[in-house]
Amino acid sequence: MSAPGLPMRSASQREAPRESPGATDLAGELKVALTVRDGVVRQATIRSTRHQRVQRLLENRAASEAMALLPQLFAICGRSQQVAGELALMAARGAAGTADSAQLRQVESEMAQEYLWRVLLDWNRAVGREADAAVLAAARKALARDDRDLLRTVVERDVLGADARDWYEAERLSDFERWIAGGSTTAAQFLGLVQGDDPRHGASEVAPLQRLDVEENAGRIAAQLDADADFERRPNVDGRPAETGAAARLVRQPLVCGLAAAFGRSTLVRLAARLAELARIACADDPPAPLAGSVALGRGRGLGWVETARGLLLHQIDLDGQAIGRYRIVAPTEWNFHPQGPLAAATVGQPAPDDAGLRRRCLRLIESLDPCVACSLEVGHA
Repeated sequence: MSAPGLPMRSASQREAPRESPGATDLAGELKVALTVRDGVVRQATIRSTRHQRVQRLLENRAASEAMALLPQLFAICGRSQQVAGELALMAARGAAGTADSAQLRQVESEMAQEYLWRVLLDWNRAVGREADAAVLAAARKALARDDRDLLRTVVERDVLGADARDWYEAERLSDFERWIAGGSTTAAQFLGLVQGDDPRHGASEVAPLQRLDVEENAGRIAAQLDADADFERRPNVDGRPAETGAAARLVRQPLVCGLAAAFGRSTLVRLAARLAELARIACADDPPAPLAGSVALGRGRGLGWVETARGLLLHQIDLDGQAIGRYRIVAPTEWNFHPQGPLAAATVGQPAPDDAGLRRRCLRLIESLDPCVACSLEVGHA
């Protein structure tokens, strides 16, 4: 019997900005509606009520005040938001560069936290288990202290059931399939459900987002952000949507590359990429590419970027003296839930013989793309 799809978290559990004086309902939500006709998904409509009220709260403030406010506005990934802002501010002041080691450790710690909570909470529920309080306590302790040795113990014992380095450096698809077949951990059991349902489900032709540590790519994104007043809502690369997240970052990692060659960049591959990145962080290995950087855009203007668990986060700052003039934020959710992005592209045209199966697979696809706000799914027939 198939397990139900992953439960969609509420806004309070996701990357929902905290309330500030005079601000209400800052996070918004996503509404996904699928239309089925003759047993095939004919349309995927994605509506977002996210807006730019967070940016407005940062404008017309002293730059130092705005930087201090950033982590208070975001309940989750607040440090990554702050690092992106700090890098954008440095670039606006003419000192573009990369994040320092302390900033990168904090970015990686937040990334590991997001991956761990999904496995230890959501995936446990999906396979019919209760979260283990002792394991959660150990994970919290490792993250709070940035203790990579304890983090590795938790990841190897309670997530992978295997040596983290061996798991990250695995190259053969057969090794991954044996790991799933062994079913020794919740992660293996849950990915076994996803594999058994359809290992290719969720794959699309939407290209992975290019690395922003390449100056040409960063410059292109910055130019498009400048030229498009609606870029925050519908980001694109030369007019085309792109996918961001672990599967895009690890596109050259042997295991992820091999899985993608076999199944496309599917739900299964995206979830496996998260585990691979978690294994790398637990081993305290350097990332294959920088996770944060910035671009100077001219006098008083700068772009900062950070790779988060969900994908690329952009902050752009225009200074007005020592104060913030204009502030723009592009979150990973806007890339992955673009109206023509990977969710829509992977869903339209798919067979839908029954609503329950369609909902289950689509919920798992949504979770693999991981919106940072509450998300609802409706299935209708035409």
